Amino acid sequence: MKKEKVYIVISHKHMLKTPGKKGIEPQWEVAETVEFVNQLRHRHLSMSSAIGDYINRKMESGARVGMGDYDKFEEYVRSKYTKEMAQLDAAYRVEQVTRKQDNVDNSPVLVSDEFGNLRARTVFDKVK
Repeated sequence: MKKEKVYIVISHKHMLKTPGKKGIEPQWEVAETVEFVNQLRHRHLSMSSAIGDYINRKMESGARVGMGDYDKFEEYVRSKYTKEMAQLDAAYRVEQVTRKQDNVDNSPVLVSDEFGNLRARTVFDKVK
C-alpha cells in the first residue's frame, strides 16, 4: 500500500496597496495563503514561500526565506491556522497506542494498537 502524502504549502504575494504619487512612497501589502495538498504541482514548487511534508515532518523547500526548520514552520502554521490544522490532525494523526493499565506490580503494561490488538508495551510506544 502506498504511503499517503500531505504537504503544507505557504505562499506570499506582494500587492500594491496604494500607488505612488509624486513625492509619496507607494504602500505594499503582503497576502499570505496556505494550502493543504496531497500532490505538489509546478505552481507550488515555483511560487510558494515554503513547503512542509506533514507526514514525514520535514521541509521540502523554504530555506531561502528563513523557513528551514520544520518544527518552527509547523508552530507558525498552527498559530495562524488553528482550525485547519485541527482538521488535518483529526484526519491524519490517529493515536495508535493507548494505555490499558498502570504498571503497579511490575507486570508488563498492555497497550492496544489501532486495530484493537492487545500486546505488551515496548520502548517505542508513547505513554500518555
